[in-house]
Amino acid sequence: MTIDPIRYLVQERKLDEALLAHMGVKPVHHDQIGNAVVFPYRRDGKPYAGKFRAVEKKDWRSSHGVTRGLFNEDCLRDGDGPVVITEGEIDALSVMQAGYTRAVSLPDGWTADGGKRQVLIDVEAQLRAAPYVIVAGDNDEAGASLPRTVANIIPGHDVRYVRWPEGCKDANDVLVLLGEGDLSKCLTEAKRMDPPGGFITGISDLPPMPTRRVLRMGMEPFNHKMAFEVGTMSVGTGTPGAGKSTFTTFAAYHVAKHEDIRVGMLGFETHPYRTRDQLARLHCQSPWDDLHGEQMGRFLDFADRHFRIVHRTFEEGDTHHLAWLRDTIHTLAVRDNCKLIIVDPWNELEHLPEPGESMTSYINFALQQIRQWAQQYDTHICVIAHPRKMPTDQPRSPTGYDIADSAAFFNKPALGFSVHKERDEDQGIEWVMLTTWKVRETQLYGFNPGRTKLQFHDYGMTYSRFEDDSAFTRKEAHA
Repeated sequence: MTIDPIRYLVQERKLDEALLAHMGVKPVHHDQIGNAVVFPYRRDGKPYAGKFRAVEKKDWRSSHGVTRGLFNEDCLRDGDGPVVITEGEIDALSVMQAGYTRAVSLPDGWTADGGKRQVLIDVEAQLRAAPYVIVAGDNDEAGASLPRTVANIIPGHDVRYVRWPEGCKDANDVLVLLGEGDLSKCLTEAKRMDPPGGFITGISDLPPMPTRRVLRMGMEPFNHKMAFEVGTMSVGTGTPGAGKSTFTTFAAYHVAKHEDIRVGMLGFETHPYRTRDQLARLHCQSPWDDLHGEQMGRFLDFADRHFRIVHRTFEEGDTHHLAWLRDTIHTLAVRDNCKLIIVDPWNELEHLPEPGESMTSYINFALQQIRQWAQQYDTHICVIAHPRKMPTDQPRSPTGYDIADSAAFFNKPALGFSVHKERDEDQGIEWVMLTTWKVRETQLYGFNPGRTKLQFHDYGMTYSRFEDDSAFTRKEAHA
C-alpha cells in the first residue's frame, strides 16, 4: 500500500497541512528512493535546490546546491523576532508551527567535528541582526557542540540553547509526543550560553559543550609524551638552535594526520617556504623542490586540507599585538575550524602593557586570555617562547620557569615541553632531549612529566626514539 507523503507528515509528524503548503513541501516520485516528499530550498522566494525524504523508509537524497544555504533562509531577511537554528527541515517546520516563524535548518545536519559551519558563517550578519538566536539542535553528542559553535561565530551576541524533555531527541519529537505548547515552552525557556558575569548550574543541568578531546601524534614514543587537549593551551620552549620550531611543526603534522584536523600556523620566525618544505618531507619523504606530478598533487591536497598559514603585513599602522592575536585565533578557530593553533614565537608579538603595568602582570593577563580563547573557541593554542639567556658552562633543558618575565609560562599551560640538544663528548654522539615538564591532567593524558631522548633525521626533518649504540662502539674499539 502506497503511503501519501503529505498524510504521513500530517498524521505521523503532526505538521500542519497549511504550513506545508506555504513552505512548498509536496509529494514527488524520486528515481532513487521512490515515493517521497520534497523540502524546497528557496532564496528570494525562488527554489534553487531541494531535500527529498522517502516515506516508506528513512532515506534522504539532496539535489545539487543544497549545501550552499539554510532551509527557510528567506526568514533571515524578514521579520524581527529571534532566529531558531535546527538540524533538520522537519524540526524547523515543527518550530515554526510552535510560533517561532524565523526557524532555519542546517542543510545536512551537524557533526561533532564542526565541519559544516560555513553556511552559518555566511549568514553571520543576519544572525547578529536578530535580538537573539536559539540553537535547537539534536540531543546527541554532535548537537551538544552546535551552541558553542554558533556563539563563537557571533561572539558577544545573545545565543541560547534548548534542553529537550526526557525521551525527546529533537523538536519534532516534542511536537509529536507532547504537542505545540510544550515545544513552544522549551523554546521560550532556552538558556543563554554566555550570560554576562557567568552563571551557576547543578551537575544535571550543565550547558551543552563538546566532549573533552585530546589530540595525539599517533606514534611512539610521542603518544605518551605529548598531548594537546582541545580547549586548553600549551607552552613549548628550548634554547636557540635546539630545533623547537622544527619539532613543533613535526608534531603538528602528525597530529593533523592522525586526528584528521586542521592546524593554524603563526610562524613568525619561520619562512612559509621552509614550513612547506618540511611538510613535504614529512608527507612525501622528499623536499618540496623534488616533488612533481601526482606526488605534488597528493601533497598539496593533504596540506591544503590540514593547514592554514598566517602571513603578517607590515604596512603603516599594522600592529601585531594581543588584540590582533585574538582576532587571528578567532578566524582560524571559527572560520577555518583549526583545532590546533601554533604561535611561534611569543617573543615576536608586540607586547604593550598598560601604563604602570609591569611586564609580569601583563604576561599573566595575556596567557590567561589565551587560555580563555582556547576554551571559548574550542581549539588548542600552543605558544612557543624563547627562554632567557641560559648559562653556557652548564647547559640544561629549560622549563617554563626559564622563560623571561613571568612564572605564568609554567603555571598557566595544561602541557609544557622543551626541546634541547645534548651531546656526549666522550662518545662523540648527540641527541635531542624532549622534556615534558608540565602535565596538568595526568589521568586524561595518560602520562606524567618526563624526559625522552630523540634522534633527529635531517633529510626527512623527522624524529624517532634515540638508539644509544655507544656500548657497541666501545666493544668494536677494544677489538
